[in-house]
Amino acid sequence: MKRIILKSMTLFFLGLTLVSCDNNDDVYYYYIENPDVAHGILVNASPNSGDLYFHADENQINSGAINYGTAVGYFNFSLGERLFSLLNTSGDTLASTEFVVEDHQVFGLFAVNTFNQIELFVDVEENVNPNSSHAAVRFINLSPDSQPITVSVSSGNVVTELGFKEVSGFIEFEDGEYDFTFSDTATGITLFSDTSMNLYGNRIYTVYAKGFVSPPSGSNDTFSTEYYWHY
Repeated sequence: MKRIILKSMTLFFLGLTLVSCDNNDDVYYYYIENPDVAHGILVNASPNSGDLYFHADENQINSGAINYGTAVGYFNFSLGERLFSLLNTSGDTLASTEFVVEDHQVFGLFAVNTFNQIELFVDVEENVNPNSSHAAVRFINLSPDSQPITVSVSSGNVVTELGFKEVSGFIEFEDGEYDFTFSDTATGITLFSDTSMNLYGNRIYTVYAKGFVSPPSGSNDTFSTEYYWHY
């Protein structure tokens, strides 16, 4: 199995045997599968949050701070009931949530909402396996002040009425280049366009919306999107 994160994301694996190689300008990280662990990625999607540290029980997961709009992973997690916590650079606990980690589970741990209402959102990834000519893409709305959004491509809508912290199912696309438009479902107003996104066959992507539709005074964290790919 191979897992790759794009968009300037750094990968850290805990307790893994790693071998890396360069292949078509992408860096591939191979590891020995451990049947007694789950795998998780950490995402800071909380605007104005600053640098964050994720903890599992008493253990700090990320060695370096994760700033807004950044995803880091995948990490190995031992199984069972875990207490995930979110800390700032001063070591203050900002949010926490309990989650039962299961064998072979793959999940995302997201810091979401405005900083004064920050929370941890856990999403378990669906198991999909697109073929060599198709990619699977899902969308998550993590914009704290948005109304339900619609995601569309040139041929029409692919997701509609996606509310805050809602996750679409995986949608298959033929490999190729796509322009994704994100708009307010009720008004049709375009919020953001992610142009020329290349989708490759046999890969799985998560695209998440972040930032404010109407930023508060002093904030530059406007509505935009990021993505990472799973393998």
